[in-house]
Amino acid sequence: TLLNRLPLEIVAEIFSHCPPDFPRIDSLVVPPLTLALVCKTWHHLVTNTARLWSCFELALEGTGSSQWEDNEMKRILQLWLSRSGQSPLSFRIIYDSPGSALDLRSAEFFKILLPHAPRWQHFQFHGPGGGLALLPDQLSQTSLQALKSISFRLGKPWNADFNLSRFNIPWSQLSALDLQSDQDHVHSLGGCLTILSAAKQLTSCTLNANCRLGISRNTERVVLPWLKSLKLIIQGDDSAGVAETSLLSFLERLSMTDLRAFSLEWLVNRREDDTGSRWQAVHPRFTHFIHSSATSLKSLGLAYLPLRDHEIIGCLDGLPSLTSLDLKFALSSHEPGPITDDFLQHLTPRSPSALHGARRNAAECLPSLETLKLQCSEKYLNQAMLLSLVEGRADDKLRVFQIFTMKGLTKESRERIALLKGRGFDFSTLTLNVR
Repeated sequence: TLLNRLPLEIVAEIFSHCPPDFPRIDSLVVPPLTLALVCKTWHHLVTNTARLWSCFELALEGTGSSQWEDNEMKRILQLWLSRSGQSPLSFRIIYDSPGSALDLRSAEFFKILLPHAPRWQHFQFHGPGGGLALLPDQLSQTSLQALKSISFRLGKPWNADFNLSRFNIPWSQLSALDLQSDQDHVHSLGGCLTILSAAKQLTSCTLNANCRLGISRNTERVVLPWLKSLKLIIQGDDSAGVAETSLLSFLERLSMTDLRAFSLEWLVNRREDDTGSRWQAVHPRFTHFIHSSATSLKSLGLAYLPLRDHEIIGCLDGLPSLTSLDLKFALSSHEPGPITDDFLQHLTPRSPSALHGARRNAAECLPSLETLKLQCSEKYLNQAMLLSLVEGRADDKLRVFQIFTMKGLTKESRERIALLKGRGFDFSTLTLNVR
């Protein structure tokens, strides 16, 4: 075959693009194992190409595995590490630990991985916070000299001894950070500022945080010159009513000159009759924050914020480079949400007959929009105006549209969207049916 006539170095380069980012080491149906089974030549090439074995996923199934299965998994892990040579390691551990009792099986696998810590480049752990409890005592900052990114998505059961500050993480060399913990152990916004002030090389960052800022005497701005993507999940109880001011104080401390994607999810618990009233006081500051990145911002996601239609419009006006917009609001609501007639009309391009100069309105609001995703209650949704928006934008640049509602759209609406989909657009309707 043509592939067999290529130099082995080129074949190895081609093979390196075949596996997924994190192939499961216990799977026989993903590269590099499938490639090694083709012929003797490929087997020799694959088993002797270290980088093909340097990325992997380890899936632990909690207490359901037998001792034999655990031993077999350890043997396979040691084989992959051996074949990876001295290549930088990228690995993900998915640890499903059901129940409230802490299962420390992950510690046994970390014992195998720890001697290779100087090679850890991208480290992900998604599982119980207690699964990392023993790791800080065995790691030193110098042993993580190659580390470029971490992703910790930690849930229960927890361990009282676990503290992220004990990890000696080399924050200054990280380019990507994903820290998400269960609601009882999230960082305060002030704690997030402390982390970000030490991680100034970040290009991508995802954090969930308690809605309180916390005590912080330092008022210096945190300069993040390389940060391109920031996702925040704000949560917790706010009986004191400080969540909005804490968030804006946090955002205003950040200096991001090249921010291209910003996502904010608002999961703050508060008395229902107080919803929205405190946000209105800080919304001008929030709009100013969004507009401070107007020239670079390509993607914006806002979820469950207590916004009114004109407040969203105020955020969106003046974002000429935005290509992707994702808005999520309650699927079930007793009051009209922010996806009103005025909002839909504002985003709808005007026809040449209605206004001299086609699509002047589209040029005024999100002229570059290619992807639009909406989640809202269908009870107050004007489907005719929604379709006018979609069809008008489809004639311009919109190529991806998704609407998610509780009961779904009318048959006519679905048919008209299906026609657009038949023209090659990625348009879809999703429905959550609750019985």
